[in-house]
Amino acid sequence: MGKSSRYTKVSRRRSAPSPAPTPLEKEPLVPIPPEISRRMVRRVLVFCGIPSLIGLSSFFVNYYLLVNHVLALPSYFTLVESLAFFGLGFLGISYGVLSASWDPEPGSLLGIGEFRRNLGNTLKQRRASAVPPKSSDSGDPQS
Repeated sequence: MGKSSRYTKVSRRRSAPSPAPTPLEKEPLVPIPPEISRRMVRRVLVFCGIPSLIGLSSFFVNYYLLVNHVLALPSYFTLVESLAFFGLGFLGISYGVLSASWDPEPGSLLGIGEFRRNLGNTLKQRRASAVPPKSSDSGDPQS
């Protein structure tokens, strides 16, 4: 009898519904307009695609240079070169999205001004939606 009463207490504790999470944002989410989305994709293709293609083609170019004795490259050169271009391509994804004009009218060719404005807006929104840390109730500063 004691065992079954413990089981029912445990199962009651586990089956209690948890409170519904409250949404962090009060405004409804708005989808990205198609013209802005296409602008972002074009910029990502340019700023990510070109360095990634160069990084991929560096394997073939360096192989050709070594096999035909055009240039004696150290063995680590291809690794460093391809990692550098793939890293630029990785950064190009973020730069492509943030350098696109988020306004209906198109921005500049390189998007430096748009990048600064969009990055500032993104960081400001992130700071505004940050949840403050919970304070401990024990009063012990080390816990």
